[in-house]
Amino acid sequence: MHITLVRAAAAAALALTAVAGPASAADDDTVIGPDGFGPLKVGMSLADAKATGKVRDAVGGNELCRGYNWTYSEGPMLIISAKFGVYSVAGSAPDAHTPEGVRVGSTTEQVRTAYPKATTSASNGVEVFITPTPQNPDNRYVFGLRDGKVVGFALQSVDAHDCAAG
Repeated sequence: MHITLVRAAAAAALALTAVAGPASAADDDTVIGPDGFGPLKVGMSLADAKATGKVRDAVGGNELCRGYNWTYSEGPMLIISAKFGVYSVAGSAPDAHTPEGVRVGSTTEQVRTAYPKATTSASNGVEVFITPTPQNPDNRYVFGLRDGKVVGFALQSVDAHDCAAG
């Protein structure tokens, strides 16, 4: 079930960020990574994440790993492990981007330039790039690209194996 939750959340993140279109001007409060987004940090406990006031209702999963809505955008955008804390933060907030400037709408070339160590695969017509965050090897970025453009991305822990799909 946790694999299904992760895939469903990733698909939701890709679909919802694709609807939002490319982000515009960059501000520091729109940076996702290398540790989290705003007050939400990868590895933060559920209680601490809820205390930020940014976490809304649970949407699927099980006692090991659940998806959560948040206040930045619609849909299940956080995945939180009971054991490891915040596992995944979707880059779905308006104007969200990585410290290297990659965002929804960035090109394949821009992703490869920013993250030359990224590995690639394909899933359901989406090219998937996975790379450790340059500033924090405990986390990684997962980018979904379609037709040569980023359609969604997330910051994830590399250690929350109860939530990881692989």
